[in-house]
Amino acid sequence: MVRPGKAWTGKARRGSLVIYLSDEVVVHPKLLRAGAKLGEGGVSQAFHLFVLGIAYARQHLTDGFIPDGFVASCGVVSKSSLVGKALSARGIGLWRRVRGGYQIHDYHKFNPKASVVKEKREQDRQRKAAERLGRKLNLSTLDTLRTRARAVPRTTVHLDQERTSTDAPRRLALARGTETPTFALACLVMREALDHAWTTDHDTSLSNAGEYFKALCARRGLAYDGDLTRKAYDACAVAQRRRA
Repeated sequence: MVRPGKAWTGKARRGSLVIYLSDEVVVHPKLLRAGAKLGEGGVSQAFHLFVLGIAYARQHLTDGFIPDGFVASCGVVSKSSLVGKALSARGIGLWRRVRGGYQIHDYHKFNPKASVVKEKREQDRQRKAAERLGRKLNLSTLDTLRTRARAVPRTTVHLDQERTSTDAPRRLALARGTETPTFALACLVMREALDHAWTTDHDTSLSNAGEYFKALCARRGLAYDGDLTRKAYDACAVAQRRRA
């Protein structure tokens, strides 16, 4: 069996079939012996039919089986039936004669089984379907969050009312809302908090923006979560750097 190598038959396009071959395939002893049986131009005929057989088996997932009908009707190689006999002749054995056609020698040593290919294709199909569904759900969720955010009026946060050390217990009590925000909603609130932090203090650090975030969550009846706050802050910071 001709072993696969780094060279291939051509640049792959979407939906095309790529066959990997050794760069020594054209001087493989078995192909040379098959070509000698065919006479002048025999090596070229043997090479082309051998490669076409691999392509047929890969495309139709036959596990290396090549039917007689394909060999006989192959228009690329002249006298293809004789070439098939040469490839399966004793002492060559690149193909093996079986009922109804030929079997490529050691096909599964270098090519995956049909069952494995079909399973992978099904997994890819399911993954792509899940990705498409996920994009639809994300868009729907984002639209809902935007509508919800527009329905809640923006609140101006005053430093003298919200950030004094003596007022800390009251602020913490306000931050204990009844509804834990989703990550996407937390990001929307954090963006508003960052706007306040920059407009009022010119300070968009986590500690400063977090104070505004607490107050905004309290006014919307949202529970405050420290880990969620940091995650929302990091996400907004990354988005800001990308826009810059």
